[in-house]
Amino acid sequence: MSEQLRRAVTLLDELARGEPAQSIRALAETTGLSKSAVQRSLASLVEVGLAEKHHSGAYALGPRTLALGTAYRRRIDLRATAIPVMTRLRDVTGETVGLSTPVGDEILHVEQVESRSELRRTFEIGRPLPLWCGAPSRVVLAARTDDEVRRVAHARDGATLTPAAPPPPDELVRLVERCRADGYAAALGETIAGVNTLAVAVHDAHGDVHATLSVTGPATRWDRAAMTATLPDCRDAARELSRALGASC
Repeated sequence: MSEQLRRAVTLLDELARGEPAQSIRALAETTGLSKSAVQRSLASLVEVGLAEKHHSGAYALGPRTLALGTAYRRRIDLRATAIPVMTRLRDVTGETVGLSTPVGDEILHVEQVESRSELRRTFEIGRPLPLWCGAPSRVVLAARTDDEVRRVAHARDGATLTPAAPPPPDELVRLVERCRADGYAAALGETIAGVNTLAVAVHDAHGDVHATLSVTGPATRWDRAAMTATLPDCRDAARELSRALGASC
């Protein structure tokens, strides 16, 4: 672990267990770090939303920590139920099946069951992806308001990777509308060239999109015809998982 990361984690731990808001001096005293090191680390944490600075000059945990904690809790709650469902869907489609949860304006891959084929595509578990690219992201956007969709489509900031062929903003809005009508989303070579994904929504007891279930594979094999043929299986798997979460579908 790098020294910068170690200092950041130390500060986050202290912000989590200490007073609701703490000064740089107080944090330096409790962590043993120099005030200059605390100030530098806090500036980086504020920039990414893991900490926030109050008008008083004190610091507290930022909103992103709640989003990440929520995503982690969802992963724990979902995994035991999802793995058997995902495994059966993998066996039907022959491709890698993924489970993702929305976190603010990003989507986080939290679980996967890999294809048995030597030629396959897997996910990087725990890496956030932007909502303005990819089939799982469109499933999440389809449940949001038109204003939210347009904002995400035109903002395009904060991404930790560069998608291969993201749709232009106006095209993304159209694709979200199509997802609402069809009840699923397909992305062809968007995030990674030569890789296609089909995604459907997993709903909770309130009818909200709790997660997305996706099937991803190489375009040479996982093409539109293959997606269309196995779409009923994908929907059945999503309904089964939704019912396990209390949905009435």
